[in-house]
Amino acid sequence: NNMVAISYAALDQAKNLWLSYFANGGMIYSNYKDQLTEAIFDRNEELSKQLVKIIRNKLRCHYTASVDEIDVRYDRIFGTKEYDYGDYDLIFYTPETKELFLIEAKFFSDSLNNSGIINDYEKLFKKKGYYEHCRKRYDLVLSEPEKIKSFIGAGGSIKVHFLFVS
Repeated sequence: NNMVAISYAALDQAKNLWLSYFANGGMIYSNYKDQLTEAIFDRNEELSKQLVKIIRNKLRCHYTASVDEIDVRYDRIFGTKEYDYGDYDLIFYTPETKELFLIEAKFFSDSLNNSGIINDYEKLFKKKGYYEHCRKRYDLVLSEPEKIKSFIGAGGSIKVHFLFVS
């Protein structure tokens, strides 16, 4: 008869899960990965990629780039190291002004309440957080400037902007 029967317990569990989602600033905090938490993680990754596109388009409106690449692994520039420095979400170099933009872009929850704000803070600044990881990547650039200049095809002095955009 085209009717669907769902148990009250399943509906109540789903309702409580979504209430938890909204009460925790837009993110479900769970040590157990299920399809819903994986979908939320994937959505955050998708929104981070959208953020990179927006930043890239803004830069393109103001500069002409000779290097304009996304998701550039550090080892393409610096070779393999003991530490995995990850990738640069966006490398954008404009020879006209000799400016290099190294950008990390991350979507975070909307921090609708204190719990969300605290979680975002921990992701950024606690041990092995985004700040520490990005800082190591930027220190690598500062310690081996000739390699990054070779990668972008620049000589002499350049201005480097290390940006973390959320």
